[in-house]
Amino acid sequence: MTARLTAVVAGGGIGGLAAAAALGHAGIAVTVVERAARIADVGSGLMLYQNGVAAADAIDARLGERIRAAGHVVGPDDVRLLMDSAGTVLAREAVGEVGVRLGLPQVPVLRATLQNVLFQEAVDAGAEVRLGTALRGYAQDGGRPSAHLSDGSILESDVLVAADGLNSVVRAAMLGDGPPRYLGYTSVRGRVVGSPLHPQAFVINGQGVQIFVAPADGDTLYWTAKITAPPGEWPAMGQEGALAALLERIAGWHEPVADMIRSASPADLAVTDIHDRDPVPCWVDGRVALLGDAAHPMAPAMGQGANTALEDAYVLARSLRSYDDPGEALIAYQTQRVERTAAIVLHSRRQGAVDQGASRTEAASRDDAMRSSGRKDAATLEVVDWRPDKDVPCSKPVASSGT
Repeated sequence: MTARLTAVVAGGGIGGLAAAAALGHAGIAVTVVERAARIADVGSGLMLYQNGVAAADAIDARLGERIRAAGHVVGPDDVRLLMDSAGTVLAREAVGEVGVRLGLPQVPVLRATLQNVLFQEAVDAGAEVRLGTALRGYAQDGGRPSAHLSDGSILESDVLVAADGLNSVVRAAMLGDGPPRYLGYTSVRGRVVGSPLHPQAFVINGQGVQIFVAPADGDTLYWTAKITAPPGEWPAMGQEGALAALLERIAGWHEPVADMIRSASPADLAVTDIHDRDPVPCWVDGRVALLGDAAHPMAPAMGQGANTALEDAYVLARSLRSYDDPGEALIAYQTQRVERTAAIVLHSRRQGAVDQGASRTEAASRDDAMRSSGRKDAATLEVVDWRPDKDVPCSKPVASSGT
C-alpha cells in the first residue's frame, strides 16, 4: 500500500486554510501551523470574484455553498455606483450582469467570516491546525522538508507549503529578494452595521483617496479607504487616530458616506500600508512551494489577493494528485500559476496607481475613465473569467530555474 502523502502548511490565513482544505480533500494528511493564537475578528472584508468562487467550488462543492451562505451573493440586477467625492454618479457598473454572463456570482464577505469558513472546511477535510505556532525556518535533508517551529519542535513531511504572507520566512530563505515594495498609499478598513446605505455597493473617488464599499452578511457594509501617504505614517496613528485623520481627509465629501465612516468603531479598524513584490518565475525549492501572498503579493486595487490564493490552493492539490513525485507536482503547480499571477500583480499595481488620483489631473483622468468605460477596473473581466478547466495539468513539468 502506498503511504499517504503528508504536507505542512505554514500560515493559517485565507491561502493557508484554503490549501489545507484542498489538500485534505485530495487525501493528503495536512498540518497547519499559524503564529496567531486565534483567528481574529477584524472589520475588513473582501470580494470573492467569479474566479475565487470557481476555485472554492472546485476545492469542494460544500465549501462553495458555505461561502455563499456566509457572504452577500450579488444578484443579477445589482449595480455598483461609481461616484466622485460630491456624490455625483459617474457610472453604474453592472456587477450583477457580469455574474449572469460568467455563470457565477460575486460574493463580498467579511475576512474573518471567510477565514472561519475555511478553517471549518480544513478541519472537516482532516487537517490538524496548530495555533500559536510560528515557522522559523526549513531544511531539506534527504529530500523531505522539515519545518522548524517556534516551540522548538520539527515537523517532517513530504511537502511544505509556505502561505506565510507578505513577509514570508520561507520566501526570504528561498529567494532572498529583500523587503516588499511600498506602493505609495495606505489602507484603512472597517465595517458598519445598520447603515442606511446598505446594501448598495459603491466606489467614491477624491484626490489621493478612494473608498470602496460593499455589503457583507446581514446588514453589514465593509469599506476600504486607500490614501496616498508616506510609508508608516497612517499605521503609526493607531486605530482611533487613523479614523479621525480619515474623517478630516474626507471633510466636505458626500455626507452619507462621511456619516457611514463616522459610525465605524475604531476597534474594528485595520490600518496597513500597501505593498507588493515584483513577479518572480520561481516559487519552488525541491519539495517546498510558496502560495498566495508569499508567492505573489499584490495591490488590493483589483481585489484579487484572496481569489488567486484560492486558485493556487486548488491547482496545488490537483497537481499533487496528478503526479507520483511531489517535486514534479510542485514544478507543475508553479508552471501553471506563475504567468497568470504575474500579470495580475502588474495589472493591480497599475490600477492602484490610477485609483489614487494623486494629483488633480490624475484624479480627473481616473473619473473620466470610469465615466466612459462604466467600470472601476480596466482588466476586471479578463481576470475574473478563470475556471479550473482552463488550468489543465501539464503533461511534462518545466524545470525550475530557482534556488
